[in-house]
Amino acid sequence: MSTAATSTAETPPYQNRRAAVEMTAASLAFATMSCIAHAYSNILAWPLVGFSRIAITLAIVCVMLRWYRVPFIFFAPRELWARSLCGCVGLVCTFYAITHLPVTDQVTIAATGPIWVTIILAVLFKRRISASAWFHSILALAGVYVMYRPTFSAESFPIFVMLFGAIAFAGAMVSLSFCGPINSLSVVAHFSLVASCVTLILCVFSPGPIILNPEISPWIVFGLIPMGIAGTLGQILITFAYGRGNPTMVALTGISQIAFAALYDLAVWGYTFDLWKIIGVLMIAAAIALSIITNAKPAREG
Repeated sequence: MSTAATSTAETPPYQNRRAAVEMTAASLAFATMSCIAHAYSNILAWPLVGFSRIAITLAIVCVMLRWYRVPFIFFAPRELWARSLCGCVGLVCTFYAITHLPVTDQVTIAATGPIWVTIILAVLFKRRISASAWFHSILALAGVYVMYRPTFSAESFPIFVMLFGAIAFAGAMVSLSFCGPINSLSVVAHFSLVASCVTLILCVFSPGPIILNPEISPWIVFGLIPMGIAGTLGQILITFAYGRGNPTMVALTGISQIAFAALYDLAVWGYTFDLWKIIGVLMIAAAIALSIITNAKPAREG
């Protein structure tokens, strides 16, 4: 991580500006994906929504592999399998949560990934978890509690599912750092294939109906296509942003996804935010920002 993390002074300003624009666009794309997926909450079962999203990514990436003559890797090293499996768990948790929670709630909890990366790295390399890492994680969890003040009943289940998904995404980020020699398109293709297979199996063996509202016009399923394209575009733009600009700046810009999600909730779904929800979101955003800035300091000092 230290080799990838460069200071803002070492990165040309125009590259940082372009990376900031790309990360902002990626945040908008992911918030758009979440908003569209949320629209299917009472229309399609969440495994089918998740499968549609990742299957479209797989199709697009396969075309790109062919175009750029990049090999598809299936019998991959364990690091790539770890990245794909962790990412798959995160994806499944995301689409379960996104059909049971407002967009802002799902996006905010999912964004806590960088906090759990720090803890996973400390455990993986058998290092003592720093006081700052404990503070950031406790602040984020406290923010989740303030947002919901959960009663630990069945209604709170989606919250914990998304929190587990955020930790799984953090595991995918850590695994990705060990996949350096592998082409990024091959990494995305492997993850997309694994996730497509898992979500398809969930569709087939889902105990409930896949189509929740049969009275809805079948043409509405075509709305899943822009959802998948938005998610794929977000993945590509994030890759470009991190490859071009200062990682700390890019990661901080990514918090804008919470703001985009809130705008969608207000404008599209008419959700309102009480004071507790606003305070909780701000606590989580602060925990994410502090974690990113704190973890960037050792890289700059080295």
